[in-house]
Amino acid sequence: MKRKVGRRGGIAALAAMGAVTPAAAQVSGPREKVVYHLNQPGGEEFAFYRQFLVNVANHLTVLTPGQFDFRVVMHGPGVNLLRIAAKHDPQVAARIDELKLAGVRFEICRITLRNSNIRIEELYDAGEDDLVPSGVGQLGRLQWDGFAYIKI
Repeated sequence: MKRKVGRRGGIAALAAMGAVTPAAAQVSGPREKVVYHLNQPGGEEFAFYRQFLVNVANHLTVLTPGQFDFRVVMHGPGVNLLRIAAKHDPQVAARIDELKLAGVRFEICRITLRNSNIRIEELYDAGEDDLVPSGVGQLGRLQWDGFAYIKI
């Protein structure tokens, strides 16, 4: 049976053969690129959003500070995390604040806002720089750029 050599094993083998140096094997920029996809409603008492934010926070605990690019892309009912839940539940708002301070970017679909007649001012702690032209388009672009896609 043939044994597969993973990325790490392959780089180590190449380095041992002198084909690549350890410095050349290191990746520049963020070590982990992650995008969470949020397009669901929050549920009763925002239970889904609360658990979603817990999952994001838990994921951060295993990343090296400053060595990641972490995004939450929201479209459709997912924008209600910022439109309704964060405005009505101080714990949800506090968790979002903590995640943002830790480096998580919350990106909002401009098409959803336009089609649902939602003004940016209706969203918790959101500005023009948080908008992306299309949530689904952004997910595709980020995956193309090497982001791990996570849907809960």
